Amino acid sequence: MNSRTRWLFAVYGILSVVTPRGEAAPSGLNRFIEQHCVECHDADSKKGGLDLMALKLNLTEPANFATWVTIHDRVSAGEMPPKKQARPATAELRLFTNSLSSALLAADREQVAREGRATQRRLNRYEYEETLRDVLSLPYLEVKQFLPEDSESHGFNKIGDALDVSHVQMARYLTAAEFALRQALVPQAARPETQTNRYHTWGQREFAGKIGLEGPLNRRTFPLVGYELQRDLMAQKKPKVEPSDDPGRRELESFAVVVSSYEPTEIRFGGFHAPVSGRYRLKFSGYSVWMAPDFTKVAPGRRAEPVSVYSETPPRVLRKLGSFDVQPEPTVHELEVWLLAGETIRPDAARLFRSRPPDFKNPFQESDGMPGVAFSWMDVQGPLVEQWPTAGHQLLFGDLPLEDRAEGAQPKRGKGRFQALAGVEVLSTNLERDTERLLRQFMRRAYRGPVREPDVQRFLGVIHNALNAGHGFTDAMIAGYTGVLSSPTCLYLNERPGRLDDRALAERLAYFLWNSCPDEELRGLADRGALHRPAVLRQQTERLLNDPRSQRFVAAFLDYWLDLRLIAGVDPDAELYPEYQLDDLLVESKIGETQLFFSDLMKRNLGITNLVSSDFAVLNERLANHYGIPGVAGVNLSPVPLPAGSMRGGLLTQASVLKVTANGTTTSPVKRGAWIMARLLGKPPPPPPASVPAVEPDIRGATTIRDQLAKHRNEATCAACHKNIDPAGFALESFDVMGAWRDRYRSVGGGETLKGSGHNGIKFHYGLGLNVDASGELPDGRAFRDVRELKQLLLADPELLARNLVRQLTIYGTGAPIRFSDRPAIAKMLAHSRAEGYGVRSLIHEIVESDLFLNK
Repeated sequence: MNSRTRWLFAVYGILSVVTPRGEAAPSGLNRFIEQHCVECHDADSKKGGLDLMALKLNLTEPANFATWVTIHDRVSAGEMPPKKQARPATAELRLFTNSLSSALLAADREQVAREGRATQRRLNRYEYEETLRDVLSLPYLEVKQFLPEDSESHGFNKIGDALDVSHVQMARYLTAAEFALRQALVPQAARPETQTNRYHTWGQREFAGKIGLEGPLNRRTFPLVGYELQRDLMAQKKPKVEPSDDPGRRELESFAVVVSSYEPTEIRFGGFHAPVSGRYRLKFSGYSVWMAPDFTKVAPGRRAEPVSVYSETPPRVLRKLGSFDVQPEPTVHELEVWLLAGETIRPDAARLFRSRPPDFKNPFQESDGMPGVAFSWMDVQGPLVEQWPTAGHQLLFGDLPLEDRAEGAQPKRGKGRFQALAGVEVLSTNLERDTERLLRQFMRRAYRGPVREPDVQRFLGVIHNALNAGHGFTDAMIAGYTGVLSSPTCLYLNERPGRLDDRALAERLAYFLWNSCPDEELRGLADRGALHRPAVLRQQTERLLNDPRSQRFVAAFLDYWLDLRLIAGVDPDAELYPEYQLDDLLVESKIGETQLFFSDLMKRNLGITNLVSSDFAVLNERLANHYGIPGVAGVNLSPVPLPAGSMRGGLLTQASVLKVTANGTTTSPVKRGAWIMARLLGKPPPPPPASVPAVEPDIRGATTIRDQLAKHRNEATCAACHKNIDPAGFALESFDVMGAWRDRYRSVGGGETLKGSGHNGIKFHYGLGLNVDASGELPDGRAFRDVRELKQLLLADPELLARNLVRQLTIYGTGAPIRFSDRPAIAKMLAHSRAEGYGVRSLIHEIVESDLFLNK
């Protein structure tokens, strides 16, 4: 008892100097700790690993501070003292939490005043790539693959403490910067001529070469004239197929497929390769067909068929350009796209199956035939050149004249004419003038703040050293520019402790909502000192949110908040889930659903409860079929009202979320429950003890995961956390590893067998096992029978959902974790947006206008 008393008076003494008005703490404080805390948390009991007798109140020490925050929060939430004990009086609880809160606030604010709230940080590799794209006017530049993966902290790749710099990273930044700069150089002196060319499928080797393909007929391509199958060509092993000289017949010639593009049936317009990087207008002619079961007749299709179009860089590096639906009658569809030099075009009949030998069957085949798609031709208009040299080249070399490099010529020196590596010579008659003029021009664009004269002279020295070493003008300039793009001023956010100046504010706002550098309008307002004005800042926030570049924010934020970046990490098991194999359209659609759903919440300023339950979903036909929602047609995603009583709506039941919280073979209530706690409720559970093995699901179907977890929860070290984690996860057991509804688990080697074949053509080998039980009980005793009832329980506290989203957005937007002293500012944001249901767009405005965002 003596040791307890000494501890109590030690705590009392420290807390007494930090009560709200500087008065001594009431004498009842030590009585609260003695009566309600020490009995379970002394050196002997030490429940939860907490020994309050050994715990000092040393709030300058991070681990100690975090422990006291946990104590504060658990007492405030009513979790401690436990309900089985006599509950303290409300006034007694408030006295304790207020006193402790005051101590924590005072200590945290003192540290922020001394050190600042956010550590200075560099750009992560996504931000660096987007910045180079915007600076060099290269919208599809890819350089992040040159850079090491960024470390994560507090759920994001934006925290300064985690974004260190090593000599390896610096070498990679130099490589990435030089690569980007050379991509910005034009490949020829003359402006490319915009041409329009038609590429008939009958003239494309990749279409015609599959006519005589060995193996099953459904993996071949089928030459058509209208709907008439050209059986004479089908009978030849290596037929010669050329477009007809007759314009009328040529318009009817096409190739049909009954499979999606996959080896060996990989169709592409290989006769076209983009001559230069730039904008192109593509037109496609095609139609849906119905192929007879013996592949001898073709008729008009019975429905529209989705087609996805990809650019392709060998070998099989694909980038999606767009989608459209072909109809049973020939129709023309247009896409305006950006192509990289050398890319070709690959169309794909996206809904159709992808055959996997040796034993496969078309799952779409019926007794009288199967669906297919016929491709007639592709028109390419381009490059659509707005200016030449391009904007990126002019940023580097201005209006200096160019000369095409002679074939096999050696680099030229003397008289200011130097050989570039990009296919042109840049001509300069005054090296001294041009090097400095061009460097200053580039630095004004690349730097996000004032250009310091010592920096100019440093990089001029790099250029002059390169020239003196015998390098050409172009290479010397690129050496200097590479140094600029790899310098601390470019790699790091230029923030100073305290109130952000307008340039730093412009930078923070742009990297928050565009994931890239400020544009000219933002920079101009910052230079004039006008951006910090509330009306101007709000107007600019609206402008950035309305700009297409805000989709970068949506993609990057959701990649980390919801873990969407992990969606391709694990494929569904081929035996248990054959219907999902090689279904790119489904995977692409589920990512698009979540991104467009969040975009719609921002656009229409919808309330926070939509994150849990909404009366609409963003669907196309493929996703609607996956969800069992009728009446949706077409490949394009759009908001669709949900039928009454639908299990869908909100993030919880979106296929993307359900996939990233499964492992491809089985689902886990633990993983999904922990995801809900951390991502939606802002209450991440502690990591599991290292001594407790993970639960291995029984894919044979003998026991359910619920039964296995019941045994797991018998472990004393597991029960306390699992009672919070598991219930919400149980509600999501009604959804499989790809987010489809299920009533029974699947098993291998047992259960009720089914007939059918998957999207890969392989016959079903799985069985239906035990029934799914999606019921549960939350820690507070509220019970639910399924996910619909769980959603209603979660909707009871919208402020909890809003607080978590504000915290996540604030971490992302400021590059710093949420501190205890940030809580009053967050409470203020929530109070301002409460009347309108915590609209998502309103919350973003509240964050931008908050002291947390306006200060470092």
